[in-house]
Amino acid sequence: MPSVIEYTMIALPGKYEELVDAYVTFADQFGDANPTEDLILITGDVESGIVRGIGIFESGSEAHEVYGADLFIAFREHASHLIAGEPARTERELIHVFVKG
Repeated sequence: MPSVIEYTMIALPGKYEELVDAYVTFADQFGDANPTEDLILITGDVESGIVRGIGIFESGSEAHEVYGADLFIAFREHASHLIAGEPARTERELIHVFVKG
């Protein structure tokens, strides 16, 4: 069953834009490096400093493998000086997608 992963970071004061830039760069690199990845969303809220990446994976095991991939580890290390606390990773089951074409 497909899995939706949300990976949430909270920017330190004054670091929101830098965190957004780092997250977008990572998402683009990740998408290019993973041919099965069709959709990556990055959302943000400047007021709260929350930046969230959302990816859809074919299975929970595929999503778990990505979490330990070198590219993802490098991103977490790079962003560590930009965030408050630990990132939060949440996995949910994908129920339905509607895309108007």
